[in-house]
Amino acid sequence: MKKAFRGMILLLASAGLLFAIEKPDDAPTANVVGYLRDSGCVHRFHEVVKPLPNGCLEACVKAGSPLVILTKNEEVVHVVSSEMPDVDVRSKLLPFAGKFVKVTGKVYERGGSKAITLEHIEEVKE
Repeated sequence: MKKAFRGMILLLASAGLLFAIEKPDDAPTANVVGYLRDSGCVHRFHEVVKPLPNGCLEACVKAGSPLVILTKNEEVVHVVSSEMPDVDVRSKLLPFAGKFVKVTGKVYERGGSKAITLEHIEEVKE
C-alpha cells in the first residue's frame, strides 16, 4: 500500500511538473532572425538561405503555401499567433515574404519542431 501511495504521489508530481513546463507564460521571449520563406521552398531546394530572384517564392505564397522562418543555420521556425485561440498571422507576414527578418516573441520547441509567437516583426540587414 505504501509503495502504491508513493507511486501515486510521484505520478502526480511528475504530471504537475510537465504542466508547469508547458505553460505558455513560461516560454522565453527571444528573437529569431532569418529569411521568411514559403514552407515548400525550405524543404525542396538547397540555396534557400539567399534571396530568390526567380519568382518561385511569390508563386508559392500566392498559391497559399505557409510561411516559415529559415535561419542561417537552416533551422525552420513556424510563426504562430500570440493569442489563444490561435488567429491567422499570414496577413502580418505577407509584406515580409522573401525578406531577411527579425521576429520577436515567445519560443516553443516540441518534438523537434520550433515555433515563435508573432509579437513583432521587422526587416533587418544581413
